[in-house]
Amino acid sequence: MNTKRLLVGIGAAAAALILVVGCSNNESTNNATTTGAEATTSAGAAGTNEPSGAHNDADVAYVRMMIPHHEQAIEMAELVPSRSNSPEINSLATQIEHAQEPEIEQMEDWLTAWGVPEPEHQPMTNMPMTTMPGMPEMENGMHGMMTPEQMRSLESANGMEFDRMWLEMMIVHHEGAVTSSEEILRNGESEQVKELAQNIIASQQAEIAQMRQLLNR
Repeated sequence: MNTKRLLVGIGAAAAALILVVGCSNNESTNNATTTGAEATTSAGAAGTNEPSGAHNDADVAYVRMMIPHHEQAIEMAELVPSRSNSPEINSLATQIEHAQEPEIEQMEDWLTAWGVPEPEHQPMTNMPMTTMPGMPEMENGMHGMMTPEQMRSLESANGMEFDRMWLEMMIVHHEGAVTSSEEILRNGESEQVKELAQNIIASQQAEIAQMRQLLNR
């Protein structure tokens, strides 16, 4: 009887030990898996703006010219709160700022990684208009940019006059970005630049449709 009790006790202890070891191994595995997943996610997030793969002169030219193009759109959007009473136009201006500011940062990161200087922060209309390397269609620089005179006229407008001018100018500005983005899809080599161009086409075409509706009300 004592022998049976001893054997039962030993068996129970062994089973408990196996259970503890198994749980410990599972916990270690789960922790390792979780840690690995977190590291992968973190690494992916950190490298989001880092360019990968090949690129050509057309990619560089597109990025260098799209940065000031975006900057002018943001400059136009920043005029809205103090000049427009339209909730729809104010909301659209905020949307444009929130969409294009991160894209500027992304493109600046690409230029840094490529060892290419960023464009000077000045209106593109003050820059010599030359053909973009690898993009013969763009013979007059970036499409859709407003001239300094147009910007001054917009700045001096208010109310409904401002709303009309702003919508008309931003439609032209967006159409220029869409045209330039369609050109880089044909002439570029970088898949990341092409992905950005596709996003710009989709988002800005949707905004063009929205602005046309507001203009025709």
